[in-house]
Amino acid sequence: MEAMTDEQVRKWCPQAGLKATTRFDILRYKQKREHKFFITAPEEHRAILYLARVMLIFRDEVQFSGGLVWLQQWNIGSPPLVSAGWRILEDMRRAHGELRSLEIAPAQSFREDEIVELHAFLIQVIAFGWRADFIPFFGEFFLHFKPNRQICITAKSPKTLKELRDHFQQWNPTDEDPMLVKMAAMAKARRKPGSGLK
Repeated sequence: MEAMTDEQVRKWCPQAGLKATTRFDILRYKQKREHKFFITAPEEHRAILYLARVMLIFRDEVQFSGGLVWLQQWNIGSPPLVSAGWRILEDMRRAHGELRSLEIAPAQSFREDEIVELHAFLIQVIAFGWRADFIPFFGEFFLHFKPNRQICITAKSPKTLKELRDHFQQWNPTDEDPMLVKMAAMAKARRKPGSGLK
């Protein structure tokens, strides 16, 4: 395990064919068209455990070669509630000799023999609803976790996207962020004559 600063991750991204755009570090592949879909993270703990594991074994567990988790809004929420997640991550890092806090080095790189540690990190990201990215070191795809429980899975090619959609089929993939679809429907309902909403 190796902790990384935001700046180190931004410098590393081109090696993975990615670029961090805008001041919010939104990851994109260096191509015009995006290939992506969304799934909704479960709320039940055992389902979170399983989903995090599914994220790690795309194609085959034998192909697992590590990955990077980049926390970008891990400090949102009520401090008394989310501080347990911070403690878990920082204690794991300390056990591997990393003394810097998440504020200083909010990203974590995992080797191919650290699947359990990466699994534990992803469980916290999903359970606490943190904004983060998971970039596997194989497969040419990445996952973007949003605070609204939506996970955007982006692939470099349509072929990989189809494989990923099949892999995550039980999580009901959709082409659009369900939260944005719901917000658009609510806005449309407010504009409808006679709705009483403005």
